[in-house]
Formats: sequence, structure tokens, C-alpha cells
Amino acid sequence: MGRNALLPKPLPSDEVAVGQFLIHPLHPERDGFYSDKAAADVDELNDYFIQLRYKDLFSVDQEGRFAQSYGAKFDLGKIYRQPNLLTVTAEQMIQRVSRSPREAFEAVCADPEAQEWIAGLARKDQEFFFVAGITEFKNAVFKRAALQDGGVSNRLREGPIEKNAKVPRFVRRDSRLGLGTDAHLSGVFGMEVRRVHARITRPEEPHAVSDLGQYWIYHDIPGERLQLMIGLDEPLRPDELRLMLDLSEEDVKGNLDAISNLSMHALSAAASPMLRASSPALRGRSPSPHPAMLRL
Repeated sequence: MGRNALLPKPLPSDEVAVGQFLIHPLHPERDGFYSDKAAADVDELNDYFIQLRYKDLFSVDQEGRFAQSYGAKFDLGKIYRQPNLLTVTAEQMIQRVSRSPREAFEAVCADPEAQEWIAGLARKDQEFFFVAGITEFKNAVFKRAALQDGGVSNRLREGPIEKNAKVPRFVRRDSRLGLGTDAHLSGVFGMEVRRVHARITRPEEPHAVSDLGQYWIYHDIPGERLQLMIGLDEPLRPDELRLMLDLSEEDVKGNLDAISNLSMHALSAAASPMLRASSPALRGRSPSPHPAMLRL
């Protein structure tokens, strides 16, 4: 998965983009901000990696959330005692990673509309998040995996995912397509996402001890002797993202179409040969256009 942390569940491809602010990293449909003005500057800082016929091995925790990725050439010692393993094969793995998250962050925060949005959150003392990298799979198929010979070698035995398995609901076989038909899933499976803190203060006001370790930028508030302080933190770890998933909401959702049908549509429709996301859902603070998402 490279620098991007494995998400506990996949997200629709056209609802997240590098340079986007999110209220909740696992629910991009709730609220967020994407700057059209900074889009070109953010894209210039991105590195792109595309791999065909991608393979990986995922572990799943007891609650059915993706826990860790091990790669096609995994370390046998790390998976030997893992009881819940899935193999994944995908037609394509597409990764976009910012070479300089700080510069991308500065570019977005320089947008006056972004400052207005951030100031509203600062007044409510509400944290939010910045997307600095994305990993997408196209037409991924998941299968149950187990060590073939009890751990003597790293050979895996693959099979269908059992009906009531503790795995993300949308990676199971799709019964609507016929018995034994594998579900092909496209979406965002990994992100580099960073926590952001913002406050409105006087310029002479000193920093708090808790501000140490964050990257801070400052913008004057027009007509007031105040400033907007915006701090970028370190990337969230996979286990932090996993604990942010509300399982009760996830069980209610269970909507394969909301993920798979969105898949790579926004990317394939984009004019950029580098698969730049351009869906209107990413512009400004537009809520998700998908009614099933709005009820979460």
C-alpha cells in the first residue's frame, strides 16, 4: 500500500481527492472542502504510480474491518497466526501521493473560500482532516486465504468467502449475479490522511504545548486584529483509521452499488491522462449526490 494507510473499508473513488479537507475521513459524503483554485498547484506536487494485475494480502480484524496489508511477497512470520486473511487481485492499482504535503496544504489554505470554511470550524473547535495521498483499486476480487501447508512455506490456499464471514460486506460474492460469481469492487482502499487543527487567535498569543510537532500556517482575518492559525499533523496510522469506523453504521449501510458503481467513473471521465478526479461532488462543500449516502 506504500505510504498510504489501509482503510478499514473502501470509499467511492469520486468522493475523495488529494488536497481535499474532510470532516470525517471514512465518511466523505458528510462534509468537506475541495479548492478549485488550488487544484493545479496540488496536482503539480503529486506523484502517480499505476500497477497492472496488482496482488495483495489483507488481514481482517474480529469486527470485520481491514486491518493490515502484507503485499504479494509477504513475510510468513507476520501472517502465520492470522486467522482472517483475504487475497485481493485487481486489474489496476493507482496511487497518487503528494511529494510535499505541506506545500499542498499551504496551497489549499491560501484559497479565501477555504479560509472561510476553516474559520467556521475553528469557531466550533472542530478538528478536520487533510487528504495527502490516495490508493485506488479497479475491479478488485477478494478470496479467503489460508496457508496451504500449515506454515511450512508461504503458499496460500484460496477459496470463496463464506456466507457469514466477518469481512467487509461489500467484498463478498454478489448473489445477484449468480451463484459463485465474484464481486468486482472498485474504490479507494488506502489514504494518507492527516488531522488538522485550527484556531482564531491574536497574533501575539503564544502557542500551546500541544501545538508542538504540527506544521502551522497563519492568515490574517480581514477587518479584525485576529489571525486564523491552521496546523497540519502527522499522518494517521491504519489502526487509528480502523477505530474511527462506526460498525453499527457500516452494518446498516451494506451498499455494494454505492461503492462499485461509482468505481472509477470520475477518473475515466477526466481529461487528464493522469486520472485526475474531476467529479462535481468534489467541488466546494457539495454533499454526496447519492441518496443512500445522505442517510448516514
